[in-house]
Amino acid sequence: MNRRLFIGILLLGIIISFASCGGNGNSQENDNDTIMVFHRDVPPKQEHSDKDNFVYVEDYKFKQNGKDFFPIMLNYVVDLRNINDEAVISPTYYYENPNEYECQTKEETYRQFSKHFKLIRSMGFNSIRLVFDRMIVEENTGKHKYQNTNKRAFTMDEHLDEIVASLENVVSIAKENDLYVMLLLAPCMGDEFIEAFTKLTLNAFSDEPYVFAYDFMNEPLYTDKKKFRPKGEAVKITRGWRQMMNEYAPNQLFTVGCSEPLEVFEWDPSLIDVDFIQMHSYHPLRVKNEMFWYSKYVKRPWMIGETSLPADNDSISYDEQRQFVKETYQYARDLGCMGFGFWEFQEDPTNDEFEGRYTGIMNHEGTTMLDDGNSIIGTVKPTVKEIKNFANYIPHKVVAPPVNYRNMIGLYNIKITGWVYDHATSLPLEGAVFRAWTDDWGIGINTYTDKNGEFTLYTNDIVTHFECSACGMSNFCMTKNLTYTPATSENYDINNLPEKWLDYHHRSYTPLLKDGLNLTEKSTNYIFNFDEEKFQQYKFTADFGLFVIEKMPICD
Repeated sequence: MNRRLFIGILLLGIIISFASCGGNGNSQENDNDTIMVFHRDVPPKQEHSDKDNFVYVEDYKFKQNGKDFFPIMLNYVVDLRNINDEAVISPTYYYENPNEYECQTKEETYRQFSKHFKLIRSMGFNSIRLVFDRMIVEENTGKHKYQNTNKRAFTMDEHLDEIVASLENVVSIAKENDLYVMLLLAPCMGDEFIEAFTKLTLNAFSDEPYVFAYDFMNEPLYTDKKKFRPKGEAVKITRGWRQMMNEYAPNQLFTVGCSEPLEVFEWDPSLIDVDFIQMHSYHPLRVKNEMFWYSKYVKRPWMIGETSLPADNDSISYDEQRQFVKETYQYARDLGCMGFGFWEFQEDPTNDEFEGRYTGIMNHEGTTMLDDGNSIIGTVKPTVKEIKNFANYIPHKVVAPPVNYRNMIGLYNIKITGWVYDHATSLPLEGAVFRAWTDDWGIGINTYTDKNGEFTLYTNDIVTHFECSACGMSNFCMTKNLTYTPATSENYDINNLPEKWLDYHHRSYTPLLKDGLNLTEKSTNYIFNFDEEKFQQYKFTADFGLFVIEKMPICD
């Protein structure tokens, strides 16, 4: 169908009968209304397309033509530019020379993509997550703009067909380099333009097996603009996306990029109607902890969508990043993940935070030569050595959780104990996420319940706000003042404890290692070789008591 005609039909349909993506969060239903949601301990065997070459999910694995397909994925960020009065998708501003765009014509831009994708394939990656989701709406004009990393916004409204045509060119270049594409789009949640753009994009690639999946939302915990979203609403939104996929892209998969287990409070990864879960985790104190929870309690096919250890080769060495990727990949495979994604192609000097600035697999120093004679500004980090060895790893079964599973960052002032039970069965609830905040909401800490429904929460400061939920279960929130009892003979002041401000952003993993810094290329358990005793220290104790939560209504 002619693209302009297709756009016209889409917009006309939206104007006549606007359904905001199938009922997706603009619903005015009372939050207490019964909302039937999907929840299965084991997902059903999925029917896949009869067409050859499309990737599908079966038995907790990606499959293609009956064979296993394991995405080794690199996140790649793009911008949207006006080049000679045409909308052109471009490598992001800071790739290669971080101070300017390399290319000033459409043809040069596509050649730059070709160089980058050729290098990415040679690193050992077989897929990319194309990050194209920074769409905003101007409040005063209602215009839709794309926020580029050079802080210049591109107005999109009159360029739908050009944008999709450019996206088709970028995907074609990825295909030429044998790279499969997961496409991250802005969430379609009631905006007419974004809905039209999403449908147009899905339709454009409906017959392209190299677009193996769509990511409809990146980390809802941080990006959902609604402050408190009931779980049922999130389910309705993803059902709308499911309907859209069935109509416009029935051969491809779709997912949501979940962040830490706190997603269970709203965008419950066990309930949202997606083909697989993609989870993101960073920092050595968090990544094993959070992967274990996702693998054990979500009961869905899952992959790592983003992970990395920032490395500037000064405060954190490149060798530490290499070892982090090695151990993280191996643990993810041990837990049964179906794909592994690294953030990102090149370092981001526009990011003010160390964590976001140095995660890239390339720096901006020197020059990398390709075998065809082309060059790229920047040098590949030693992490690539591990990526090329991924295929040689034989997974092992994981039984026990990480040593820091219930005290993720090694806090040491207060230990709070309590229990979480299922209201309907009066039985203890395993795998519930229990969250606490300080009185000013400045610091938040979370932990999990064991098979007896018991949790231990370690904190460095008094906490008064609490929330609890679990996969497939309702939320419960409360404010409560606890009684703190000294646990040592030393005379500590409960109101003047050390490092009350400590959170994971300010917590290095190295002081918590059992044997300290002792890294060699043959190390097998260095980054996560934590001293268990360092996660069981406290000066005061408190008894929280019992939390009771209810199961969400089930719909099979």
